[in-house]
Amino acid sequence: MATAAQPILPDGRSEIIIHLGDPFERIHGNGAVERQPGAIFAGQLRSSLVVRPTGRISVVGVRFRADGTPALIGCPQHVLAGLTLDLGDLSASLARQLRDVTAAQPSLSQAAHAVDECLQSQLDESRIDPCVRRAIGAIQRQRGAGSVDDIAVVTGLSRRHLERRFQEVVGLSPKRFARITRFQHALRIFEQGASGRRGVVTAAVCGYADQAHFIRDFSELAGCSPEAHLLRNAMLSRLFAEGSVRL
Repeated sequence: MATAAQPILPDGRSEIIIHLGDPFERIHGNGAVERQPGAIFAGQLRSSLVVRPTGRISVVGVRFRADGTPALIGCPQHVLAGLTLDLGDLSASLARQLRDVTAAQPSLSQAAHAVDECLQSQLDESRIDPCVRRAIGAIQRQRGAGSVDDIAVVTGLSRRHLERRFQEVVGLSPKRFARITRFQHALRIFEQGASGRRGVVTAAVCGYADQAHFIRDFSELAGCSPEAHLLRNAMLSRLFAEGSVRL
């Protein structure tokens, strides 16, 4: 049985997760443990969360574009941020369809394909907000370094209207989404950097004021320091490589 807890870091996307094996447990910051249902909707993360396998792992995950969730789940996304909900509580019919199509498949890859086809048939692209999509594109091109005022200019909206529509569609404020976008860019650079000067180089490349600013931002979003993140990843990799975790 796999028992190693694993952090999930914010990446600016919501997800649908279907457990074909044993569901995971979510470990809350206060130590409370919540067993996840078989099919969950995971809203936008503002900071990291921790999950732990409970047995056999067989998972189909669907990651939405930052602004794509309303095409399937038509409620204000900010009310779902940070939550991992039973998909059936949001859409009983969708949860039932996904359960039926996955149960009929003989392999995980075929189940994933069936889920994709099922979801594609349910999408309503008229719910996509073109102004929010332009804002997301601008934020991503700038890797989170631009100001919200500059992003608002790109969309033709006032800052206030952009923030309201962004919250409804994405589930985060534009400023928070930009922070997460920069964090993900910094995470990739930091993980690939040479030891010794990882933090200094990452801070400079990603537009942080200094290394201390990078460490503070990283710690808030990842739940640990950059150095602890590297150690945690190394320990998890070693556990799986050595076969210490049995599925």
